[in-house]
Order: sequence, then C-alpha cells, then structure tokens
Amino acid sequence: MTLTKHEKQICDNVRYFFKHDFERYSQLAELADLKSVRYDATNSSTNINRQEDKVIDASYYQEITDTVIEVVERIQDKRLKSVIKYRYFEHLSVWRISERMQYSESTIKQLINKALLLFAEMLAIITDIDLRKDDYIEKH
Repeated sequence: MTLTKHEKQICDNVRYFFKHDFERYSQLAELADLKSVRYDATNSSTNINRQEDKVIDASYYQEITDTVIEVVERIQDKRLKSVIKYRYFEHLSVWRISERMQYSESTIKQLINKALLLFAEMLAIITDIDLRKDDYIEKH
C-alpha cells in the first residue's frame, strides 16, 4: 500500500495527535475530579469563575479522551483496532506488535497506516478535530 503525500501527512498528524495532544488531554482529564485548594477565606466571584473554568477545561479534556477511545472501539476491523491500541495506548514497538499479532513488520506498518487514516476520518466526523488538514501540526 503506497500512500499519497496527503495520506502520509494525515498519518503524521495522527501520530502527532496521539504522541502529544492525546497524551496531554489524558493527563489533564485526570484533574477533572480534583478540587482546587483555596488559600484565601474570601469567596469572590472571580475565584469561583476561575474554578468553574478549570472544571470545564478538565471536563472537555475528559470528553476528548473518551471520544478518542470510543472511536477506536468502533473500528470494525479487529486488526486495525488492535494496532492502534497496541501502538498508541500500550506504546508497543512495531516489532512487538508484529510478534503479538503474528504478522510481518511491514504488514504491521501497513495496518498502522490504514488504521490511522480511518481513525482520522472517523474522528473528524464526530468532533471538531480534523487531522486530515495539512496544517494540523503547524497549528500546534
């Protein structure tokens, strides 16, 4: 499977998303259930608004994280679903995935590219995150 220049860019965007954005969103989503420590005894509306903004942000990150996981779960081809989970959730190397799935490394690389293209398309349908845009990485 030979990828076009645009498809290579999409795959790079998805890799970047999983390595940088998804990792950050996952980490920030962990804060959704934490309450901030108040150092002052005042109950100013500014402090309340800032706290509400923080909770809203953390909830947004949790929603993105949950949506990404749900998109991966909805991939019907079990091989494509597995390579994404192994590579980006379990952080396995290509040769480890190859060993686990009993496919050659070149087949795994092809499956990963196919999975990334499908993931980008699915994610764009249900969110405002469009990894198919050429300038996705440049915006970050």
